[in-house]
Amino acid sequence: MSKLFGIKSYIAPLLICFLFFFGYVVLSFVRHDNYQSFGYDLGINDQVVWRYAHFQNPITTIDPYPNQTKFAEHVEIVYALISPAYWIWDSRKMLLLLEPLFFCSSGLAVYLLAKKKRINFWVRLAFIIGYLGFYGVQNAIWSDVHSASFAASFVMWFVYFLEEKKKWFSILFFFLAITAKENIGLLTFLIAGVYWVKNKKAKLPYFFMSVSVIYVAFIFYIFFPYIMHVKYLYQNNGGIFSNLFHLQSFVDTTEKRQVIFYSLLSFGFLPLLSPLYLIPIIGDLFTYFVIASQLPGAQGFFGQYRITLSPLLIWASIISVGRYKWLNKWYIAVYLLLFTAFAQYSLHLPFSYLTKQSFWYQPPTVSDINYIRTNYIKPSDSLVAQNNIVSHLSHRDKIYSLYPEKRNFNKNSPCGQTSCDWFRWYDSPEYLFVDTSSDWDIRHLLTDRVNFISGLKNLEKAKVITKYKEVGYAILYKVNENPDNYK
Repeated sequence: MSKLFGIKSYIAPLLICFLFFFGYVVLSFVRHDNYQSFGYDLGINDQVVWRYAHFQNPITTIDPYPNQTKFAEHVEIVYALISPAYWIWDSRKMLLLLEPLFFCSSGLAVYLLAKKKRINFWVRLAFIIGYLGFYGVQNAIWSDVHSASFAASFVMWFVYFLEEKKKWFSILFFFLAITAKENIGLLTFLIAGVYWVKNKKAKLPYFFMSVSVIYVAFIFYIFFPYIMHVKYLYQNNGGIFSNLFHLQSFVDTTEKRQVIFYSLLSFGFLPLLSPLYLIPIIGDLFTYFVIASQLPGAQGFFGQYRITLSPLLIWASIISVGRYKWLNKWYIAVYLLLFTAFAQYSLHLPFSYLTKQSFWYQPPTVSDINYIRTNYIKPSDSLVAQNNIVSHLSHRDKIYSLYPEKRNFNKNSPCGQTSCDWFRWYDSPEYLFVDTSSDWDIRHLLTDRVNFISGLKNLEKAKVITKYKEVGYAILYKVNENPDNYK
């Protein structure tokens, strides 16, 4: 009877994990089918996984380094590890499914860790909901696919097995975490350091801290400059650690202060009751707010950057509740859920989109894009396409991003002026694929729609491209030459 009760106690956490997984998959699939996903980052990462699945070098032609391996930008071994999944379903939707699957399954690690710390059952369930519904998680999974999402799930399992003193499992998830993304070694170093302070007789943290330092040093001081021969794409202008002592950068904008506030608020400010466990949280924010202060997208709520806070915040919260008996009561579950709901409402997080009619609306032009994509584009064709179309064509050797720009002409100006709307792309693709519908904005076109259409007309006048097939607003052009070659 007790064994049966033990099995039943896992039904609720598994159901919660499944419901979050299902919700994230629906969000991702509908968004993708409506052409709201992008070459950055879905197209890039999908092409990498597709190449791994076909035993090719991970060269992504959509990337800022289109003629180099993906390792010139990020060290993300996780994509090689999950690539066999494409043998089952050779679709970018497999990647959109795997990301929430990995992360939501780590919700079970949250439950197990809370159970180990003898946390009240209802509080354990509230912790899972807070963890999986954290704003950083929702925004990361909503905004295509990122190695940080996989890394965060591995970090959560690493924390659990470290606390559980399961040596080999902790080592396994440690290596999965640090190789999932190049900067995660800092987090594993801080996590192991905090654990060592509380368990000074433990020897394994020495191993984790040492390997973390060696790995991070190797990546940034040997791998990128001397093996890949590139400057790390996301470092500050003065160097990776040029801003290290500009501590005011940690809180120098309203947005950064709001990130700190809402991160703590999302877990009912419980992490504050365990100051030592705030160190990895501060370290994670320090990485982006100070060290990478010149990377605008990493400073706020949105995108993938805040997802790695979730395992750190939940760890500190579990420790806090386990430390104080008066917190380890059912009413703390209500308390946590209220803060989770408040963050959901006040930040208008992606799960709220499921209730919006606009989310389910598919622009009519999508059928025109799909018609051309299905009937006029072969898998072997090389193409350049606008940002939200690229992610639907990434299973090919040569697919390039279309970058709008202004170009000055001393003679032969296609627009009759010295400066014209223009485009650039890499290499010599056979076709250009665009859609000029008013349903798309700067996120999809990377420029204003008026300038986008003007640039296409200028390319046509210059005979850089020739219209091949037009269905509604969807247009497939034949490319005659690279626009950089026009004079």
